[in-house]
Amino acid sequence: MTEQSAGVLCCPVCGAGMKTAEKILYCTGERKHCYDIASSGYINLLPPGKASNAKTGDDRRMLRARSAFLDTGAYEKFSAEAARLIKEQLDGAGIKNNSGSSKEKSAVFVDAGCGEGYHTLNIARCLAENGISPVPVGLEASKYGAEKAAKRAKAAGDIGKGAVFAAANIFAMPLKSGCADAVVSMFAPAPDAEAARVLKDGGFLIVCSSGSRHLWELRQVLYGEPRLSPPLSRVPEGFELCATSSCSFRLELQNREEIGALFEMTPFFFRCPREGRERLLSLDSLSVGAEAEYKVYKKAYNSI
Repeated sequence: MTEQSAGVLCCPVCGAGMKTAEKILYCTGERKHCYDIASSGYINLLPPGKASNAKTGDDRRMLRARSAFLDTGAYEKFSAEAARLIKEQLDGAGIKNNSGSSKEKSAVFVDAGCGEGYHTLNIARCLAENGISPVPVGLEASKYGAEKAAKRAKAAGDIGKGAVFAAANIFAMPLKSGCADAVVSMFAPAPDAEAARVLKDGGFLIVCSSGSRHLWELRQVLYGEPRLSPPLSRVPEGFELCATSSCSFRLELQNREEIGALFEMTPFFFRCPREGRERLLSLDSLSVGAEAEYKVYKKAYNSI
């Protein structure tokens, strides 16, 4: 965590700004609320005093399955497309760094519902490769997920050094108003109102959601006759739709371990009938299509 990345945070109790001191993050308010920075690097900024905090977000099993699958690079194209859209919008907005250079831009982006940080860090890497200095902020309801993301950041070298990962409520983000250039929602609920608050005027909310036929062949095995996923059509209040995109490709799953890892990271794992589960997990291979839709919303000036 750098001074710049810590500087976008605010206290979840009183809303004051935050500063770091060794392994402590403390707020600048009168009460000086303190938060430990774990050895892994993550910070627990979930609202205090709520017993349910221990049970929020994905559990360890789901996170392990998702990491095992994502670490194969199978979904790399999804975060690469999100990074392309961020760069496209920043280029169009003419955002420059503190020195005024148009060649080296700096951008704070928030990954709301970041899971174990795979997409966050892949977006950061793609931005860096395209001339943008990223300041990634990953917020995740699961403490296990935030911890895993921070460990992933440490292993990512220079790309991970400027990242901050926190266990937090994405619908009450512990972030300063107007601090971010972009908010990204990768297959997670989009926190429209909070995105409008933390974005700068003219900033962008990028929502990546499953395409209508995402994982269609897997769903056919599970359900027999699956239904098409409904498109995302609502424009959030305070935003205007300025771009759309899509990304699709095929996955060739070569063994039961790969099929099981993909299955466990989807919501189908909790919802499908037992017969469908048994059919899927008995397969030795599966060719399946992956499909995502992207909506890019621009925050209206003075929208909040």
